[in-house]
Amino acid sequence: MSSPASQPVFPDEILEEIFLRLDAAADLARASAACTTFHRVVSARRFLRRFRSLHPPPFLGFLESDQPGPLDPADWPHRSAPAAHALARAADFSFTFVPSPTYSSWNVCDAQDGRVLLYRRSSDAAAFPDLVVCDPLHRRYVQLPTIPDDLAVSTGARGMPDFDPFFDPASKEVEEDLSFTVICDVQCPHKLVTFHFASVTGKWRALMFNRVLSLATADMALHCGMFERHYAHGCFYWTIYGSSMLVQDTLEMRLSRVEIPTVTYCQQKAVVEAGESRLGLLALGDCVLHLYSKTLQNICTGAEEWHQDRTIPLPKLDSDWRIIGAAKGYVLLEAVPQDSSQSTSSPQEVPDPTQYFTLDLKTFLVERLSMSIQPICRNNRAQLYASYPPPLSLPSI
Repeated sequence: MSSPASQPVFPDEILEEIFLRLDAAADLARASAACTTFHRVVSARRFLRRFRSLHPPPFLGFLESDQPGPLDPADWPHRSAPAAHALARAADFSFTFVPSPTYSSWNVCDAQDGRVLLYRRSSDAAAFPDLVVCDPLHRRYVQLPTIPDDLAVSTGARGMPDFDPFFDPASKEVEEDLSFTVICDVQCPHKLVTFHFASVTGKWRALMFNRVLSLATADMALHCGMFERHYAHGCFYWTIYGSSMLVQDTLEMRLSRVEIPTVTYCQQKAVVEAGESRLGLLALGDCVLHLYSKTLQNICTGAEEWHQDRTIPLPKLDSDWRIIGAAKGYVLLEAVPQDSSQSTSSPQEVPDPTQYFTLDLKTFLVERLSMSIQPICRNNRAQLYASYPPPLSLPSI
């Protein structure tokens, strides 16, 4: 056997190319622990940026909307379980590093790229809630300034309760920058006012003032409140009652409407990316998901009719299924036991757990994520949290 000194030594550039070909972030984390040379190459910011550009972060768990936390991590045998539990141990999803408010607690309203967007009501008289962007792994946070009164008054925005803040995934980060953008939509009579915050400038500006088309469905959406928000191909989609969705294009500053298949009117829906140039619509039936798609002729809408691409069967469980989130190529599903709300069991008996499943939109694999005794509140949604394992995670703020 040759001595260690006679073993070939690869330049860092060759090691980078080898490590970039690892498919799983967990494999890269294990490689970085093998020796100091591997760790030096893997931990370099230049390499991590290259790896992140080629490999999307794995889905590690979810946070319940309108709740202060904690993270519900992927559990065994889900493929993300090891990284998810490592993240849950290392990060602070109780957000104790954010100053405690005196009036109300911080609640989750969005998550993206390792960041979490929190909100709280500072007082009953406040027109808009306080907003904080935080990094739970590195325990960093930035509190956003309040939307200026003169800017809000000039747009006719009423503030809460018709206030929907969220990250803008379409914004492009500079290589060495930790920038982010937040969009806040405020529903006003017959129009949607949009405010835009850029961390680079540290200021709010009114992005657009949309006069909604005089359509009954659009008027009803803005009068009664829009429902689940989804993101696909650079646009935000809101499902509403009836035959259409409202679409907000943040690049072209446009609000429009997209018709949906008639058979999906009364079903739970999620808007997804069904390929590089196709818009997808998932509709939840009786223990089955139906995927419809259409080609995008421009950023938001398509000229052709919807086509049913496939039917995706769900596990046969005596449960009520619900779509509770969709992002980063995954759909999050909740299966609540049908007898959980009508159970006459004694207090000593443990109720059947609620199960959570992920649907991978590339492979259409349905995989159990975790279980919980307490299901998500019926009116709440879940924010999918995707990130790299702690050794590979750079600060996001």
